[in-house]
Amino acid sequence: MKKILLLFTVIFIPYLVGAQISIELDGTVNKNISSSLKEGVKVKLKSIAKDQYSGYYKAYVFFDGQRKLVDVDKLDRISFTPSSSKEFWQIQAIKYGVYENITKNDMQYELRKELEEETYEFIKYTEGNNLIFKDSYLESYLYSLAYKILPIQIEDGRPGIVNVKVLKSVDPNAFIFPNGTMYLTTGLLSTLNSEEELIGVMAHEISHFVLDHSIININVTEQKRKKAEFWAAFATGLAAAADIYVATNNNYYSPGSITLSTAALAYSITSELNERMGLKYSREQEREADICASELLKYIDIDPTALSSALLKIKNFHILNGNYLSISGEGTHPSINERVSTIGNPTKTFNSPEYDKAISFVNSFNAIVQLNNHHLKACSNLVNRNIRAGVATEDDYIMLAMITTFMYDDKERNIEALSYINKAKELNVTPSINVYKQEAIILIRLNKYDQAKNVLNQYLKSLEESYLKLEYIKNPQEWSYASNYLYHEEQWTLKMINKVGKM
Repeated sequence: MKKILLLFTVIFIPYLVGAQISIELDGTVNKNISSSLKEGVKVKLKSIAKDQYSGYYKAYVFFDGQRKLVDVDKLDRISFTPSSSKEFWQIQAIKYGVYENITKNDMQYELRKELEEETYEFIKYTEGNNLIFKDSYLESYLYSLAYKILPIQIEDGRPGIVNVKVLKSVDPNAFIFPNGTMYLTTGLLSTLNSEEELIGVMAHEISHFVLDHSIININVTEQKRKKAEFWAAFATGLAAAADIYVATNNNYYSPGSITLSTAALAYSITSELNERMGLKYSREQEREADICASELLKYIDIDPTALSSALLKIKNFHILNGNYLSISGEGTHPSINERVSTIGNPTKTFNSPEYDKAISFVNSFNAIVQLNNHHLKACSNLVNRNIRAGVATEDDYIMLAMITTFMYDDKERNIEALSYINKAKELNVTPSINVYKQEAIILIRLNKYDQAKNVLNQYLKSLEESYLKLEYIKNPQEWSYASNYLYHEEQWTLKMINKVGKM
């Protein structure tokens, strides 16, 4: 009997909880609600729950030892003052009609659970295809920012907590699923130059989550494709983007070998996925999220125009890459210029070397992607950010040497390129086999053939050592790429040793 009662309790708890939204906010009536709740009266909002007599949702308001039931749509007549970020977001939910919407549709736990399961499908496919950027320090840094914006939960009865992941894509973007899982792209992190800008973008996405925009959108959208069918098609398309991992393995980068561009993001954020997960926001929803983010930034003492600065940098990225559709606004989606106008133009230049230190590995990753795409200026800019921040790696200096030899071929520039190679060798933190190859190329340019031959032999030895490490690569695709790369490099090196010996 106890087991039966326990089972009954587990099954029906969501429905019992769904009947009440627990909130505790202090406020002041700013417009008469009733004869007893007049302008200026101090009140405490305790909860929003179904009235047992009328069956309608009511706000339970306490004042002067009395309790008053107030219509939910009249809560805008009370000015609430937050004492924590949790209360800040509860107030925003009241202001933008989230709880009013819940009173009409209930908590919709079944829908929320289904969307959470579909979010896990997305997570499974992105992680399974090595599209998630892994950096434990960066992860802890991003979570610290997320919890500065929003506590673990706002405790109003809705499930979901903020979970942050970084997607490998040079395209600057951010999005958040209905359960609070937020994706930031590597491209976004490198497009921004300060923690304030990043907090602004994260606050915008968290606003969509807190304001229940996805749930609201799904309520008015018919889901035509079955779950299994949809995610099977998604997995097929996403598998094609798996090269983004193997081609950016720091040990085997090769300019022009694989065009990465924005394959992962272009597929993952299709219009169909946006619609299925409720991420196809209206112009009004984007405006609400921008306003909420700006207000949050003020609340935590950050210049709200940091969000404008971030948007303008995203706009500039798209202009440089010819993606004008992303910045001009489309259909119900506002343009970046409209959004900046709502928030206000940046009041200062947002630029922080400390921020670059935090995201330096992301900058290196994006630099490799840009190098593979032959976007030499973009690659150079990212590498130089790491150098200025004092956190450059061997790969950063090697890439800078490669860019120099691609763009110039005179003695002065070749000596400059060689100095970058020497800096990479001096670091000796995570030695890269690429250092020998690039050093040999520069020495040949400088007509130092004997030195070049010795370095090429060192490169050949490093390639042979790398062959022995292939057994540790478990991913078949990565193993195949690495094996082919090493084979072709070995053949090239043998030919070059012979060639240099005849120069």
